[in-house]
Amino acid sequence: MTATQKSQTHVTVRVELFGNARLLAGRRYMSVRLAENCGLGDVAEAVGRDCPALVGSVVRKDLRGFLNSYTVNLNGVTFVDDGLRQCLNDGDSLLVFSSQAGG
Repeated sequence: MTATQKSQTHVTVRVELFGNARLLAGRRYMSVRLAENCGLGDVAEAVGRDCPALVGSVVRKDLRGFLNSYTVNLNGVTFVDDGLRQCLNDGDSLLVFSSQAGG
């Protein structure tokens, strides 16, 4: 283990699934452990590893992000951007839903 890995703080967040993601996963939410300062690709990798049924339909096959038709929101307040790292806290909620939902 490197010095960086030792000093990195991890948090447990709740990932809430909506729409087709929920149907494919067969559950409403999951808990994943992530680095406190992580990117959206890290979230997608954790989600894909926890629920392989989402890989290729919600999470990219290479686990490096979500498909373009999905969006992620932090605590129902902020949309998470692919290029930004997000500071997460224990108990935060990440909402995953289709960005193409109709009205």
